[in-house]
Amino acid sequence: MVFTMLSKASAYRNKYLPKAFTDSNKPKTAVVVGSTSGIGQGIAHRLAEQGWNVVAVGRYREGRAEEVVKTLNEYTEAIAKTKDGEVTKPQHSFVACDCFSLKSVQEASKSILEKHDTIDALVLTQGMATTQGFTPTVDGNDEKLTLHYFSRMAFACLLLPALSKSNMSNGPVILSVLSGGVHSPYKNYETDFDLKENYSVSNAANAAGFYNDLGLDALARKHPQMNFMHAAPGFVNTNWGTEFNPILRAMVRCMQPLGKSPADCAEFMAAPTILASEFGDDLAPKYEDVGVICFGGSSGKAEPSTVSKGHTAEAREFVWKQTIETLKKVGLDVSE
Repeated sequence: MVFTMLSKASAYRNKYLPKAFTDSNKPKTAVVVGSTSGIGQGIAHRLAEQGWNVVAVGRYREGRAEEVVKTLNEYTEAIAKTKDGEVTKPQHSFVACDCFSLKSVQEASKSILEKHDTIDALVLTQGMATTQGFTPTVDGNDEKLTLHYFSRMAFACLLLPALSKSNMSNGPVILSVLSGGVHSPYKNYETDFDLKENYSVSNAANAAGFYNDLGLDALARKHPQMNFMHAAPGFVNTNWGTEFNPILRAMVRCMQPLGKSPADCAEFMAAPTILASEFGDDLAPKYEDVGVICFGGSSGKAEPSTVSKGHTAEAREFVWKQTIETLKKVGLDVSE
């Protein structure tokens, strides 16, 4: 199984990497949130290799901006120097954002739009693994639900003007990497949407995944020229679980060598979505009449997945209405 997955990752890389820097137009632009570690970092590096402008978004730390941009440039240069003749090199940048704060998301989005009038891909990977109970952010929402859902929908809504200008062959891609095809429906979404009454690790995970399906589906129906995707990466060897208690964290660390590398995961996440759209290849199919594209499942191999049984028009409309109200409540300029 591991060999098969590695072969598939290599196949994706061999298919698309030779096409890097072959577009005579200016480089495409991707905003990658959660790009300072793990899966997000792997995807940012892969797109830098492909010749994309990468806007890396992550939490502020002294010296981080310079470090991130330097590394992205190194990935770009490693491939650019293998090409014959002059190539148009991308311009990478770093934007600081505390995704626990929805106002910080709005400020980061404003900063991005000031420098990029066109965005071709938005990748959302910010997250955390913790067994803590309901923990409010400065906005009063749960930390985990904010990272895994509210901040992601905020970025998607706020960056829509630039995404709508993309000239990608199959349209721009909005990719949320979390639990597509893996989670169960969150049954209490009508009575406890924000998890303040029925919080548990399981409910938090299912609500975030369920809401991603529904929120992205709502956006897909409003913007059919765009590709809204929810992916499950499978088991990846990252620093996931740093917030766990020492015993649980040690158990996770022992298992991590069995996971795929962030670089291989990046191939599974970016190739059949962003790169496929760039070069006009078929994307993963949608499930029946659902607008969002779910793929990955437990294998994380970019295979089409179905949405949960609770994915109904009523659930979609309710969750999206509550989502917009949550974003507007803290002052975000978003529309339904």
